[in-house]
Amino acid sequence: MARTSYTWKPSGNTVDKDNIDLNKNNFADFLMSITSKDVNYDLVMNMFGEFEGKQLANTYDLLEVPANTFKFIDYDGKEKYNTNKFTTTVGLWIMNLFMSDIGISKLFGGYFNDTINKKVYGKINKKVSYALIEDDITVDQLVEWEDTVQWMMPFEDVISPNHTQKMLTVGKVIEKKKNEMLKQHKEEIESGNLEVVSQIEKELITFSKEYLKDDPSIDTFESGAGGSWGNNFKNMYIMKGAVANPDPNAKQKYNIVTSSFVNGIKPEEYAIIAGAGANGAYSRGKKTEDGGYIEKLFVSGFQTYKLGPKGSDCHTKRYVTTELTDDNINDWLYSYIIEGEKLTLLTSKNMDKYVGKTVKFRYSSMCENPECCNICAGELLYQIIDNIGVAMSIIPATLKLRCMKAFHDSTITLHQMPSLRKAFYPYG
Repeated sequence: MARTSYTWKPSGNTVDKDNIDLNKNNFADFLMSITSKDVNYDLVMNMFGEFEGKQLANTYDLLEVPANTFKFIDYDGKEKYNTNKFTTTVGLWIMNLFMSDIGISKLFGGYFNDTINKKVYGKINKKVSYALIEDDITVDQLVEWEDTVQWMMPFEDVISPNHTQKMLTVGKVIEKKKNEMLKQHKEEIESGNLEVVSQIEKELITFSKEYLKDDPSIDTFESGAGGSWGNNFKNMYIMKGAVANPDPNAKQKYNIVTSSFVNGIKPEEYAIIAGAGANGAYSRGKKTEDGGYIEKLFVSGFQTYKLGPKGSDCHTKRYVTTELTDDNINDWLYSYIIEGEKLTLLTSKNMDKYVGKTVKFRYSSMCENPECCNICAGELLYQIIDNIGVAMSIIPATLKLRCMKAFHDSTITLHQMPSLRKAFYPYG
């Protein structure tokens, strides 16, 4: 997609940001003059809204920022500025104004300059959470950050429209290609061949991504913020696909729905769609019932188990060995690593140097005290709850919530198992 590039050159002139007639010539000066307090829905609409086919700027337009321009408060409480010039986007510049005013820019080295999607947003929130645990920010700063994120949600209507003319009509474009593929694989589809159906869906999703690649409405699916290609887009614009037959005695375990919701459900497939809805609701209800019961069992069984006194150490020689990766290191934060005769607490500040390494951890299940000692338990739980047995219910609660969340995604996916041995003995 085409980008406009803005370069700010200090002129020494004062910008009247309240009365300025925004245009591409003064846009960079305006951006450098505003603070987070100037940002509201009207301003976002004026900057990024489209009127009569014209738009001042896009959030992904580039902005060149000179050295000593972006101000933030560092860990020592002193004002700091970027030492080098850098290129960012207009959207990221505005987001960083909020981060700076809230006081969390220091957590990201001053300026946060990564493209934000669902995964990156999760990393930001983890960083902020760790900073609270490690006393680098206050509770008020955390609250202000969370409030700000929620307050900015309506901006999405302007900067990332869910529906455009091209998106609303893409179903007709897909339908022609889909019908050709359905005709080619008619026998396999009628027999409920999931592998063929899955391949058709994948090819049509690839075709749709290419067709919509420059359309702003795909940000919803690309970012992961409010939908996915394989579930939401597929069901809306391509086809519902495979639906499990609720009859346990049925010879054909899956029915194939070739209709999409945008183009309408065929009369002969309506009963299948209705059955899928009933089956999903019933399964969710049963999982909630079973999960809630198991949660209560965990609370009843473990509620008397407590942490040992702060600073306690059973001095066990036992440990668990773990290879730390980007995917699992967050699960081990605030646990103690055995390094010879020394114990090192894993925190957000030193975690990067342990990624890719195999380390020895003191671990709660290895503790030799009647009550789990501080060193084996780590430090995190001491900031949350002493009576840790009550917290054990998070295990069945997590499983229950996963089942409930699955209610919103009825997509049937196929996975290839390399061998039975690999499935049951993945490390042997």
